[in-house]
Amino acid sequence: MTEKRADYRKKQQKEKVSKIFDNFKRLRKDKHQADVSDQKVEVQDSSKFESREDLANRALKEKREDKVDRLKKRLNYAILIVVVLLVIVLFALFKL
Repeated sequence: MTEKRADYRKKQQKEKVSKIFDNFKRLRKDKHQADVSDQKVEVQDSSKFESREDLANRALKEKREDKVDRLKKRLNYAILIVVVLLVIVLFALFKL
């Protein structure tokens, strides 16, 4: 016999609540075991993370600048093509 949806949802909800309490207990236990030396290591790691963020931001800016330059070139080519076609059309109108 298969379980009903309501039973399944109750079971899932109980597991969810128990998982939250287990995580809370584990975090509380870990908090008491932390030393001052661990806190210093965390501060050093965070400074490394910030430098990684800076590198990532620079890379994103460079990619963005490359895209902007490429779009500028394409726009310039499109304007040049339109001007050339306009000259050809005007030439055809007045010479024919």
